[in-house]
Formats: sequence, C-alpha cells, structure tokens
Amino acid sequence: MSGNESTRERLRRRRAIVESGYDRMAESYLASKLPLTPDIEALLQRMLDDLPPDAPLLDLGCGAGLPVTRWLAERHPVTGVDLSARQLELARTHVPSGVFIRADMTEVDFPDGTFGGVLALHAIIHVPREKHSSLLRRIHGWLRPGGHFLATWPLSAWEGEETNWSGWGAPMWWSHFGAETYADLLQQAGFSIEIAETLRTQDETWRWILARSAVRDGG
Repeated sequence: MSGNESTRERLRRRRAIVESGYDRMAESYLASKLPLTPDIEALLQRMLDDLPPDAPLLDLGCGAGLPVTRWLAERHPVTGVDLSARQLELARTHVPSGVFIRADMTEVDFPDGTFGGVLALHAIIHVPREKHSSLLRRIHGWLRPGGHFLATWPLSAWEGEETNWSGWGAPMWWSHFGAETYADLLQQAGFSIEIAETLRTQDETWRWILARSAVRDGG
C-alpha cells in the first residue's frame, strides 16, 4: 500500500477485495455450506419469537441465500443485502420471494423501525472495524422496538488480507475486534444481550449473540 494512499482510497480498495473475492468464489463457497444445525436453528427461531407473520426481516451479508436466508423467507418477508453481484444472482434463484439489494451495509439505509429482526452472520467482519460501532447504532434504529438482532463474532481481534483464502483462489480481507468488545459495543448501541453462545460449525468457532433492541420512549 502506498504511503500516499488516502483513507477513502484504502477503504475503497479493501471493499473491492471483498466484493471481487466473493464474486469469484460464489459457487465454491456455496458448495461448502452445510445444513443448519439444531443449535443454529434454535437461535434463528428465538430471533423470530413474538413476531407477527408479516414482520419483515433483514439479512446483512446474505450471500447466495442458502441455507439461512431461505429458512427465514419460508417464515417472513426477507430483504437481503450483499456486496457481491454474483452472490445475489444465486440468492434470487434460491429465494425468489426475497428482495435483494447490492450495497455496502454501512451505506444502505432504511427508515427507522422497518424490520422486526436483523441478521448478520459472518458478515460484519468484512467491514472496517472503525465503522462497527456506528453500524450497530444504525441497525438498532432499523429495528422495531424490542426487535432482535442475531450476529456472529470472532473470538479474537484481527485485521488483514489473505491472498488465497482457504484455497479458493480469491483474496479476502477482514477487520474485527474480539467477541467481548462486541458485547460492549452492542450495549452501547442500545441493545440488551439475551443469548451469547460459543458454537463450533464447519471447523470454525464463533460467538453467536442474540440481542434485543430497546423499547423507545412511547413505544
């Protein structure tokens, strides 16, 4: 990286790594997905508890739509957001009832109180970590009062690029804090934490946190 590279150029370059990486490996990444485990399905169901059947859901970093987005869409209206055009092509095939938006999750916008639940699985790790706090506050605003936010977080902090992620022939870039930092950031954004579990899936261990948005004054 050039020492003269501006912050905007650096962020644009890193976003391009993530976008092009998932475009290139969309099919192979999808092929690696396994069916939902009982533990994960139970967390997804908890996210939907008490929601009316027409309550819309938001899946940030929805990828190709399998297995999670389709599971959600079988129960509620779903909007998916992802950077990768190829991933979204696959998602529209797998989840024809969904609404899919190609966008950076830090730049997409929705009116306050739009969604009954928001999901972000293995996704916010590709957002520069200096933006995580403001993103969580935005997510809190998009939720209806008392709505759930379910997300996965790494156990430790790291930021960097791999030139050939997991042997799939594409580079990838990550930026994240450790799981305990996210518990604090969620609370600072107005969430209360209801469940925090460490689960191992597909040879990776992540912290799964289910948080509930605060009920606003008059809500």
